[in-house]
Amino acid sequence: MDSQPKHIATERRADAQHFVNGGGTVLPPPVSHDNNCIGIHWLRISFSKKVLNDVSRWCSYIWGDFDKDGFGLWSYDSRLHWSSGVSLNFDADDERSFRVHCNRITLDCPGSACDELSVNDLMLMVEYSEAIGGKCSRIDIFFDDYNRRVSFDELRETAESRDFSGLIDFRVTQAGKLSTLGHTREEVSFGKRGSRGNGKYLRWYNKELESDGEYKCDRWEIEFTQQRADIVFKRLAQCEGSLEVFATLCGSLIAGCITFVHRTGEKNIKRLERYEWWQEIVDLLGGEVKIRVERKKDTLTGKLEWVERSVSPSLACLKKVFVNEGAFFRWIWHVCEEGDGRMNPFTRQIARENEATIDYRWGDPVEVFEDEVP
Repeated sequence: MDSQPKHIATERRADAQHFVNGGGTVLPPPVSHDNNCIGIHWLRISFSKKVLNDVSRWCSYIWGDFDKDGFGLWSYDSRLHWSSGVSLNFDADDERSFRVHCNRITLDCPGSACDELSVNDLMLMVEYSEAIGGKCSRIDIFFDDYNRRVSFDELRETAESRDFSGLIDFRVTQAGKLSTLGHTREEVSFGKRGSRGNGKYLRWYNKELESDGEYKCDRWEIEFTQQRADIVFKRLAQCEGSLEVFATLCGSLIAGCITFVHRTGEKNIKRLERYEWWQEIVDLLGGEVKIRVERKKDTLTGKLEWVERSVSPSLACLKKVFVNEGAFFRWIWHVCEEGDGRMNPFTRQIARENEATIDYRWGDPVEVFEDEVP
């Protein structure tokens, strides 16, 4: 696509993406913030480097002029960045692009940039990105509760009582003065971020404190990453321009990531009574949508690929510090002996089923057939 996208809306309004879920009503700005609002607060999408020019022109059409420098994120050697905080990261050198990033570029749109888009522009952005082969690695969806159905103390006590399901860990934060209000930051988060998490991380916080009193609400914000982010992204791309569908899906994704129930010892969560304030939120958001990811089985090929991808740099480093190759390989043998006693039953099964079936001939691992085994 060499031409500028013609279907991107021409009018963009600051803080215009917020909309009420009930009936899919869009809130045209300026609107009183005394409404319950839903929106997208972060987008991170990768594309083939082939569409670099298309994506840069499209971003310039939305956010204006950009600057270019050699300080790309995520090990890229270049980036285009806009005053809104948006950055388009890429490798200028084609050989490096192929070797380091598999000829992919990454567009990062933080919350401040998403807030500059109208809801129509935001939907078109998702649809256009998906249409040109975009793959999402992070998407944040928020719900601003101006009715403040639960207080910080109530939510903290609920978390400490383990009266929640859908996410395992929780953390309570209440520290530090914030601007002129003189209050401490109040936040309760569920799940883990990054590689330690499972692709979803929810946090509740008092947005009035964070915004210096401008937004008198509490924010529920779910951060989807990894495979879950791309699933959410593709679902939102299928809304076909319907604000009502878009709003309902965003709300249902928040409602579906966690639930708060009075635990009685019953293991079936569906049989437990929900907290009244959470039931009110679920009813307002319009239902629950759960994002499930198929669990990948740990296979022999997977182990080989993981060692080559994740362990080889460390092994190469350690090899250089040993006095000679003999000492290094003796250490490798010792590490393997130690690991033999730490394998779990499933890993032992993989070892038994594939014993003496792999050879290596200075290239790729080669499967050895039974009549070739020495």
